[in-house]
Amino acid sequence: MYPYIPACEHVFSLGISQSARYQQAMFDLCFSDTESTDRRSDHPSDRVDDAQLPWETAGQYGGWGGHEWFGTAPGTTQVPVVFVHGNQCDASDWTETCEQFIEAGYRGDDLWAITFAESTPTHAEMAAQLDEFVAELRSDTGAESVMVVAHSLGVTGVRYWLSERDRYDWVETFVGLAGANHGVSWATLCCKSGLDSGPFQVSGFLRDDYDRYTNHPLSELNDNETPGEIDYYTIRGRYDSLFWVDQASPRLDGAVENVVLPTDHNGVRDSAAAVERIFSWVTPDACGA
Repeated sequence: MYPYIPACEHVFSLGISQSARYQQAMFDLCFSDTESTDRRSDHPSDRVDDAQLPWETAGQYGGWGGHEWFGTAPGTTQVPVVFVHGNQCDASDWTETCEQFIEAGYRGDDLWAITFAESTPTHAEMAAQLDEFVAELRSDTGAESVMVVAHSLGVTGVRYWLSERDRYDWVETFVGLAGANHGVSWATLCCKSGLDSGPFQVSGFLRDDYDRYTNHPLSELNDNETPGEIDYYTIRGRYDSLFWVDQASPRLDGAVENVVLPTDHNGVRDSAAAVERIFSWVTPDACGA
Protein backbone atom coordinates (compact mmCIF):
# COMPACT_ATOMS: atom_id res chain seq x y z
CA MET A 1 0.00 0.00 0.00
CA TYR A 2 2.80 2.41 0.86
CA PRO A 3 5.84 1.96 -1.42
CA TYR A 4 8.11 3.78 1.00
CA ILE A 5 7.66 1.30 3.86
CA PRO A 6 10.84 -0.59 2.80
CA ALA A 7 12.75 2.70 2.91
CA CYS A 8 11.64 3.28 6.48
CA GLU A 9 12.55 -0.26 7.46
CA HIS A 10 15.95 0.21 5.85
CA VAL A 11 16.67 3.22 8.04
CA PHE A 12 15.55 1.38 11.15
CA SER A 13 17.90 -1.52 10.38
CA LEU A 14 21.01 0.60 9.89
CA GLY A 15 21.78 0.85 13.56
CA ILE A 16 22.84 4.50 13.32
CA SER A 17 19.81 6.04 15.01
CA GLN A 18 20.84 7.53 18.33
CA SER A 19 17.55 6.81 20.04
CA ALA A 20 14.03 5.49 19.57
CA ARG A 21 13.01 9.07 18.96
CA TYR A 22 14.76 9.02 15.60
CA GLN A 23 12.87 5.88 14.65
CA GLN A 24 9.55 7.39 15.74
CA ALA A 25 10.35 10.56 13.80
CA MET A 26 11.11 8.54 10.69
CA PHE A 27 7.84 6.66 11.08
CA ASP A 28 5.97 9.94 11.38
CA LEU A 29 7.78 11.27 8.33
CA CYS A 30 6.35 8.38 6.34
CA PHE A 31 2.86 8.30 7.77
CA SER A 32 1.88 11.35 9.82
CA ASP A 33 0.70 13.40 6.84
CA THR A 34 -1.25 10.62 5.13
CA GLU A 35 -4.66 11.04 6.73
CA SER A 36 -6.29 13.49 4.32
CA THR A 37 -10.04 13.01 3.96
CA ASP A 38 -9.74 13.13 0.16
CA ARG A 39 -7.07 10.66 -0.87
CA ARG A 40 -6.12 12.59 -3.98
CA SER A 41 -2.45 11.90 -3.20
CA ASP A 42 -3.09 8.19 -3.88
CA HIS A 43 -4.21 9.02 -7.42
CA PRO A 44 -1.54 11.08 -9.23
CA SER A 45 -3.77 11.94 -12.21
CA ASP A 46 -6.26 13.58 -9.85
CA ARG A 47 -3.65 15.81 -8.24
CA VAL A 48 -3.68 18.15 -11.24
CA ASP A 49 -7.47 18.17 -11.63
CA ASP A 50 -8.55 21.80 -12.08
CA ALA A 51 -12.32 21.19 -12.04
CA GLN A 52 -12.50 22.72 -8.55
CA LEU A 53 -10.76 25.93 -9.62
CA PRO A 54 -12.14 28.81 -11.75
CA TRP A 55 -9.15 28.64 -14.11
CA GLU A 56 -7.34 25.97 -16.10
CA THR A 57 -3.97 24.70 -14.83
CA ALA A 58 -2.82 22.79 -17.94
CA GLY A 59 -1.96 19.81 -15.75
CA GLN A 60 0.60 21.76 -13.72
CA TYR A 61 -1.13 21.54 -10.32
CA GLY A 62 -4.55 21.11 -8.73
CA GLY A 63 -6.49 22.46 -5.78
CA TRP A 64 -9.72 24.19 -5.04
CA GLY A 65 -11.26 27.52 -4.07
CA GLY A 66 -13.62 30.29 -5.13
CA HIS A 67 -17.30 31.06 -4.67
CA GLU A 68 -18.55 28.38 -7.06
CA TRP A 69 -16.64 25.65 -5.21
CA PHE A 70 -17.89 26.78 -1.81
CA GLY A 71 -21.36 27.82 -2.95
CA THR A 72 -21.14 31.35 -1.56
CA ALA A 73 -21.81 34.80 -2.96
CA PRO A 74 -19.05 36.03 -5.31
CA GLY A 75 -16.45 38.58 -4.31
CA THR A 76 -13.94 38.86 -1.49
CA THR A 77 -14.64 40.11 2.01
CA GLN A 78 -11.11 39.51 3.29
CA VAL A 79 -7.59 39.35 1.90
CA PRO A 80 -7.62 35.92 0.21
CA VAL A 81 -5.93 33.08 2.10
CA VAL A 82 -3.80 30.47 0.34
CA PHE A 83 -3.39 27.13 2.14
CA VAL A 84 -0.35 24.98 1.30
CA HIS A 85 -0.10 21.29 2.21
CA GLY A 86 2.83 19.20 3.38
CA ASN A 87 4.64 16.03 2.34
CA GLN A 88 2.49 13.25 0.80
CA CYS A 89 -0.67 15.36 1.20
CA ASP A 90 -3.03 17.52 -0.85
CA ALA A 91 -5.46 20.42 -0.58
CA SER A 92 -8.02 18.31 1.29
CA ASP A 93 -5.95 18.78 4.46
CA TRP A 94 -7.58 22.20 4.71
CA THR A 95 -11.22 21.28 4.06
CA GLU A 96 -12.41 21.41 7.67
CA THR A 97 -10.39 24.54 8.43
CA CYS A 98 -11.94 26.37 5.50
CA GLU A 99 -15.42 25.23 6.50
CA GLN A 100 -14.82 26.92 9.85
CA PHE A 101 -13.65 30.07 8.06
CA ILE A 102 -16.86 30.06 5.98
CA GLU A 103 -18.93 29.74 9.15
CA ALA A 104 -17.05 32.73 10.56
CA GLY A 105 -18.00 34.94 7.61
CA TYR A 106 -15.45 34.26 4.89
CA ARG A 107 -16.63 33.83 1.30
CA GLY A 108 -15.41 31.23 -1.16
CA ASP A 109 -13.35 33.79 -3.08
CA ASP A 110 -11.41 34.38 0.15
CA LEU A 111 -10.24 30.75 0.47
CA TRP A 112 -7.90 28.78 -1.77
CA ALA A 113 -5.80 25.62 -1.45
CA ILE A 114 -3.22 24.21 -3.87
CA THR A 115 -2.43 20.57 -4.55
CA PHE A 116 1.11 20.14 -5.87
CA ALA A 117 1.47 17.87 -8.88
CA GLU A 118 3.72 15.47 -6.96
CA SER A 119 2.95 14.24 -3.45
CA THR A 120 6.55 15.03 -2.50
CA PRO A 121 7.47 18.01 -4.68
CA THR A 122 10.91 19.55 -4.80
CA HIS A 123 11.27 23.12 -3.60
CA ALA A 124 11.78 24.29 -7.17
CA GLU A 125 8.53 22.59 -8.18
CA MET A 126 6.67 24.15 -5.26
CA ALA A 127 7.99 27.60 -6.16
CA ALA A 128 6.91 27.30 -9.79
CA GLN A 129 3.45 25.95 -8.99
CA LEU A 130 2.81 28.44 -6.19
CA ASP A 131 3.78 31.29 -8.47
CA GLU A 132 1.26 30.20 -11.09
CA PHE A 133 -1.44 29.51 -8.50
CA VAL A 134 -1.16 32.85 -6.72
CA ALA A 135 -0.86 34.77 -10.00
CA GLU A 136 -4.12 33.20 -11.23
CA LEU A 137 -5.79 33.83 -7.87
CA ARG A 138 -4.82 37.51 -7.96
CA SER A 139 -6.16 37.81 -11.49
CA ASP A 140 -9.40 36.02 -10.64
CA THR A 141 -10.16 37.96 -7.45
CA GLY A 142 -8.51 41.30 -8.22
CA ALA A 143 -6.58 41.03 -4.96
CA GLU A 144 -3.13 42.59 -4.90
CA SER A 145 -1.92 40.47 -2.00
CA VAL A 146 -2.74 37.28 -0.11
CA MET A 147 -2.28 35.60 3.25
CA VAL A 148 -0.43 32.27 3.17
CA VAL A 149 -0.79 29.38 5.62
CA ALA A 150 1.56 26.44 5.10
CA HIS A 151 2.12 23.14 6.89
CA SER A 152 5.22 20.96 7.22
CA LEU A 153 7.13 20.71 3.90
CA GLY A 154 4.97 23.52 2.53
CA VAL A 155 6.56 25.98 4.97
CA THR A 156 10.02 25.87 3.43
CA GLY A 157 8.34 25.58 0.04
CA VAL A 158 6.64 28.94 0.53
CA ARG A 159 9.77 30.57 1.90
CA TYR A 160 11.73 29.31 -1.11
CA TRP A 161 9.05 30.62 -3.48
CA LEU A 162 9.10 34.06 -1.87
CA SER A 163 12.87 34.21 -2.13
CA GLU A 164 13.36 32.74 -5.61
CA ARG A 165 10.53 34.69 -7.26
CA ASP A 166 10.86 37.83 -5.10
CA ARG A 167 7.15 37.77 -4.30
CA TYR A 168 7.36 39.47 -0.91
CA ASP A 169 5.00 42.19 -2.10
CA TRP A 170 2.36 39.55 -2.91
CA VAL A 171 2.04 38.37 0.72
CA GLU A 172 0.78 40.24 3.78
CA THR A 173 0.96 37.48 6.37
CA PHE A 174 2.72 34.11 6.41
CA VAL A 175 1.84 31.40 8.93
CA GLY A 176 4.29 28.48 9.08
CA LEU A 177 3.05 25.34 10.85
CA ALA A 178 5.57 22.66 11.82
CA GLY A 179 8.10 23.83 9.25
CA ALA A 180 11.69 22.57 9.26
CA ASN A 181 13.05 26.09 8.89
CA HIS A 182 16.42 25.16 10.36
CA GLY A 183 16.55 21.58 9.18
CA VAL A 184 15.89 18.37 11.06
CA SER A 185 18.06 15.48 12.18
CA TRP A 186 16.03 12.82 10.38
CA ALA A 187 16.79 14.53 7.05
CA THR A 188 20.52 14.37 7.74
CA LEU A 189 20.09 10.72 8.71
CA CYS A 190 18.32 10.06 5.41
CA CYS A 191 21.13 11.71 3.48
CA LYS A 192 23.74 9.59 5.24
CA SER A 193 21.64 6.50 4.58
CA GLY A 194 21.30 7.17 0.86
CA LEU A 195 17.55 7.82 1.05
CA ASP A 196 16.99 10.49 -1.58
CA SER A 197 13.90 9.48 -3.53
CA GLY A 198 10.14 9.34 -2.99
CA PRO A 199 9.05 11.04 0.23
CA PHE A 200 12.74 11.39 1.17
CA GLN A 201 13.86 13.38 -1.89
CA VAL A 202 13.69 16.64 0.10
CA SER A 203 16.14 15.37 2.73
CA GLY A 204 19.08 17.22 1.22
CA PHE A 205 17.21 20.50 1.46
CA LEU A 206 16.08 19.87 5.06
CA ARG A 207 19.25 18.43 6.63
CA ASP A 208 20.13 20.04 9.97
CA ASP A 209 23.83 20.38 9.15
CA TYR A 210 23.11 22.58 6.14
CA ASP A 211 25.49 25.30 7.34
CA ARG A 212 28.41 22.97 6.49
CA TYR A 213 27.60 23.28 2.79
CA THR A 214 28.42 26.29 0.61
CA ASN A 215 25.36 28.06 -0.81
CA HIS A 216 22.92 25.63 0.76
CA PRO A 217 19.37 26.94 0.21
CA LEU A 218 18.50 26.90 3.92
CA SER A 219 21.58 29.00 4.64
CA GLU A 220 20.40 31.53 2.10
CA LEU A 221 16.83 31.53 3.44
CA ASN A 222 18.04 31.93 7.02
CA ASP A 223 20.42 34.76 6.29
CA ASN A 224 17.31 36.89 6.88
CA GLU A 225 14.54 34.73 8.28
CA THR A 226 11.68 37.22 7.98
CA PRO A 227 12.30 39.39 4.90
CA GLY A 228 9.90 41.83 3.28
CA GLU A 229 6.95 43.71 4.77
CA ILE A 230 5.31 40.46 5.84
CA ASP A 231 3.95 39.51 9.26
CA TYR A 232 5.42 36.08 10.06
CA TYR A 233 3.98 33.59 12.57
CA THR A 234 4.96 30.02 13.43
CA ILE A 235 3.51 27.15 15.44
CA ARG A 236 5.32 24.06 16.70
CA GLY A 237 3.56 21.17 18.42
CA ARG A 238 5.09 20.26 21.76
CA TYR A 239 4.46 16.58 20.98
CA ASP A 240 5.62 16.69 17.38
CA SER A 241 8.16 13.87 17.17
CA LEU A 242 9.76 15.36 14.06
CA PHE A 243 11.15 18.09 16.29
CA TRP A 244 12.01 16.17 19.45
CA VAL A 245 15.67 16.66 18.65
CA ASP A 246 15.32 19.96 16.76
CA GLN A 247 12.82 21.89 18.82
CA ALA A 248 13.98 25.32 17.64
CA SER A 249 13.74 24.48 13.94
CA PRO A 250 10.23 25.87 13.27
CA ARG A 251 11.02 29.26 14.86
CA LEU A 252 11.76 32.27 12.69
CA ASP A 253 13.81 35.14 14.08
CA GLY A 254 11.85 38.35 13.65
CA ALA A 255 8.44 36.66 13.61
CA VAL A 256 5.55 38.46 15.28
CA GLU A 257 4.92 35.28 17.28
CA ASN A 258 6.56 31.86 17.57
CA VAL A 259 3.99 29.71 19.36
CA VAL A 260 4.23 26.25 20.92
CA LEU A 261 0.95 24.38 21.37
CA PRO A 262 0.29 21.11 23.26
CA THR A 263 -0.35 19.06 20.12
CA ASP A 264 1.41 16.96 17.48
CA HIS A 265 2.53 17.42 13.86
CA ASN A 266 -0.95 17.51 12.35
CA GLY A 267 -2.52 19.18 15.35
CA VAL A 268 -0.72 22.43 14.57
CA ARG A 269 -2.80 22.46 11.40
CA ASP A 270 -6.24 21.31 12.50
CA SER A 271 -6.63 21.41 16.30
CA ALA A 272 -9.12 23.94 17.67
CA ALA A 273 -6.37 25.97 19.33
CA ALA A 274 -4.31 26.08 16.12
CA VAL A 275 -7.24 27.06 13.88
CA GLU A 276 -8.17 29.83 16.33
CA ARG A 277 -4.63 31.23 16.14
CA ILE A 278 -4.48 30.94 12.37
CA PHE A 279 -7.83 32.69 11.97
CA SER A 280 -6.81 35.59 14.19
CA TRP A 281 -3.51 36.06 12.34
CA VAL A 282 -4.95 36.12 8.82
CA THR A 283 -8.11 38.05 9.64
CA PRO A 284 -7.18 41.69 10.38
CA ASP A 285 -10.51 42.54 12.01
CA ALA A 286 -10.79 39.33 14.04
CA CYS A 287 -11.56 39.82 17.70
CA GLY A 288 -8.31 40.18 19.58
CA ALA A 289 -6.19 40.35 16.43
